[in-house]
Amino acid sequence: MSLPFFITVLIILIYIALFMKKKLSFTANFIQFIVLSIISTNYITIMTNNLEWMKASEDVTQFISLLINRECILPLVGVIMVNGYMNYKRRSEKILCYVSLLVFISILDVLHVYFHSLSYPDWSLLNTVIVNGLYLLLCIWMGMGLYYFQKKEEGRHGQDI
Repeated sequence: MSLPFFITVLIILIYIALFMKKKLSFTANFIQFIVLSIISTNYITIMTNNLEWMKASEDVTQFISLLINRECILPLVGVIMVNGYMNYKRRSEKILCYVSLLVFISILDVLHVYFHSLSYPDWSLLNTVIVNGLYLLLCIWMGMGLYYFQKKEEGRHGQDI
């Protein structure tokens, strides 16, 4: 049951990421996606295998849904967060974008617990929400850095990275 749900969420997020107005170039968005994918994959590996604070399911389909979430959905949310943050002018719109995406990825974590693809023996869902908030702040910080380098490159040669 969890695999079709997370594949559907992934497809919807791909459409949102493709058709939204973006300030970052394709290359900068790709760099951000790959780096965020590496970070989220290492996070789940450290938490489940090394520290054993979380326990992943032994069922293959539920584990695949966890991998889709950590390796595809979370980096796409990061790309959507940065481009949305850069497109909004007012602070209230930026905060609303941040909070709505934080709630979205926290609900995905709750659904993982509901579908029994992830359990927290020595960790709590509140800690996961805090880590997700820090993850979105890292996304914003990385996107602003990529945007700085993109503008610097465009100003120097008239083309983007």
